[in-house]
Amino acid sequence: MIKYSLIPNHLTDNPDDHMAIVQDQTARDMDDIIEEMDFRGSTVTKEDIISVVEGYHAVIAKFLADGDRINTPLFRTNASISGVFEDGSDDFDRERHYVRLNVNPGPRIGEIAEELSVEKVEASKIQPVLVTFRDYTTESKNDTVTPGEPAELRGSHLKVDPEADDQGIFFIASDGTETKVQTIMRNMPSNLIFMVPEGLASGEYELEVRTVPHGQNDIRAGKLDATLVAP
Repeated sequence: MIKYSLIPNHLTDNPDDHMAIVQDQTARDMDDIIEEMDFRGSTVTKEDIISVVEGYHAVIAKFLADGDRINTPLFRTNASISGVFEDGSDDFDRERHYVRLNVNPGPRIGEIAEELSVEKVEASKIQPVLVTFRDYTTESKNDTVTPGEPAELRGSHLKVDPEADDQGIFFIASDGTETKVQTIMRNMPSNLIFMVPEGLASGEYELEVRTVPHGQNDIRAGKLDATLVAP
């Protein structure tokens, strides 16, 4: 059961339009999956399963490192390269280009999505909702981020207090390193325009907004449902 609530959609011209936000999803990890498996009447132990799963993950990692694509019932992968090549004779340069591994749902996940039931509920809490990140340099959306250049974020409950150290726009690298945006040119609930930090290193980033929404008393955080790549 997928629970959702509706909030005003500030991305359209019709003031009555709303958008759905999924609520209260439980995060499951590998331990939960193994614990859920039924071993009754079987000689297979939990330790056996852990060993097999770790081997499965290691083989997938090897295939990906070899440059192969993965096609399974749960997911499919393919590689792409980001960045601008100066001309037809230019070569890949890790200072300017970045390899990205894309993961898409496989047929089994697609079948589950088609059958999922939904339930409309009241929003559990008000928090920033990040919908679209636009990189002005490349004109891409929810894809590339260009360090030192302007960008725009659209959504709901986005307005931040620029004077508060614990509020703002944060780029979070894959190793957990956080870089806070220092310059915000437009600071509205549905729209933020800002300068991407110049020192953002090449790699993948999550984008997070932390703020105290109107009428609330504590910090709330929201993340963009996309991975941004700095070339």
